[in-house]
Amino acid sequence: MTTVWSNTKLFDSELAQRLDSLALDQTKWKQMIDHFKETLVVAEEQTLYIIWPSGSARSIQIELDQLSRTKLVPTDKVNVAWALSPDKPYEPFVLFSYSKLVYIFNVHKEVIEGCLRGHGGASFEITSIAVHPRAAHIFCTTSRDFTSRLYDLTRRPQLKPNNPPWPPSLQPSLAGAAHGLDMSFEEGNGIGRCVLILMGGRSGGHQAEVFGAAFHDSYPIIATCGMDRTIKIWHISYFSDRSEQKLLREDKPLFSSSMIHKARVLSVNWQVELDVLLTHSAPARMLVIANPPASTEWQGSTQSSDSSSRQYDQDEPGSLTSWKWLSIKRFFPLGWDKAASRQQVLRGFGSDYQESASFRILSSYFFPSQTSQYITPTLYFSRGSEVPFVVYSYPNTRHLNIVNIKLFEPLLPSTSPPDEGNKSIYPVQNRQIQGWEIALGSMSYTDETLETCIMISGGKMIVAGGSKGSLWFLTVRSS
Repeated sequence: MTTVWSNTKLFDSELAQRLDSLALDQTKWKQMIDHFKETLVVAEEQTLYIIWPSGSARSIQIELDQLSRTKLVPTDKVNVAWALSPDKPYEPFVLFSYSKLVYIFNVHKEVIEGCLRGHGGASFEITSIAVHPRAAHIFCTTSRDFTSRLYDLTRRPQLKPNNPPWPPSLQPSLAGAAHGLDMSFEEGNGIGRCVLILMGGRSGGHQAEVFGAAFHDSYPIIATCGMDRTIKIWHISYFSDRSEQKLLREDKPLFSSSMIHKARVLSVNWQVELDVLLTHSAPARMLVIANPPASTEWQGSTQSSDSSSRQYDQDEPGSLTSWKWLSIKRFFPLGWDKAASRQQVLRGFGSDYQESASFRILSSYFFPSQTSQYITPTLYFSRGSEVPFVVYSYPNTRHLNIVNIKLFEPLLPSTSPPDEGNKSIYPVQNRQIQGWEIALGSMSYTDETLETCIMISGGKMIVAGGSKGSLWFLTVRSS
């Protein structure tokens, strides 16, 4: 268990003591690790598969037809992740979302042990699931309702709302999930409870759909990204305020900036050993002024302004950017985890949670140009391998790309001031991303294309999923 709940300084003293004293049967633990260490979870429209690529166990198939018939947006598919609870340390869970529901599947017993609903109405689909790398019973879901929600598998679902009153009323509010409150009906059944909501809104939260989240290994923080072009870093107050039974809410992150990418941010990952973040974005629709006037006097003349036209007819490719949050030591100085100095509530200034400049871009590369801003890559960051690889693929193609992050070159200083009409601080350096391209080759079913890809087994195997349900397993050839 040292690899799952080893960093107990993240938690309050009660939970840390419980995890430190957790008695494990090392034989059972090793058997469980050996059995599941290279297991793969694959999801399609209405089916979930648990596969052992080595063939050491039979595959498990879960039909989702009986769970939900909701028609999803094409970009919102079934999201999957592994989890583990200290209450059942030898029985791994597979978390999978469909529409706005999260299901908790016990792989050992092959039963669904929980179903949670927390993101409100039928149009607020869950867009991603992230599990804490050092507290595998804590996971986060992001959604189109502008919020991110943290769940704890060691607790039971909320059966009735426990909301504060909404003035001037003295009765508990029934506003519901869309306002960051408990729902007016049961949260779900089985195991798991929403314990913290990272709220959307003007005060500091996301103002559009949230697409991704990533926990930090060593600090009680989580990064999120979304449609509003922003990346936010939040304090996880639940780790230090767990004794409270109420639902915790946070509307002001420790960091927020829309100046790192020019378009919607699709993913966020931590390079923990360096405290560096890796994010990637979609193509940006750029404004082009045709026939610009020769002088600035045109601004006060209607006739001159009519002679020039502004058109969004140029796309700047999406980018893969490595950057560092400069204020992490300000919020977490040496000794922050000591009981005497630990803070339950962390608050920054307005310049932190509204539009912060406390970051430094280390390196940035453009993806290949596409014909539309809606053609975006599916990207996977292999944080468990010795070399920090990124694997990405585009839909309706038959090749994937591998990038070594260690080979990224630092960003060069700008040689000229920004254009007068563009006050952006984005560094303009047309550097195309470099790497290795793997083509699937010719097959009998040549019309099948790639949909997604991941890297497993510490970087020794790549698994690619096709548009018709096929799987490709690519392994490193031994010399």
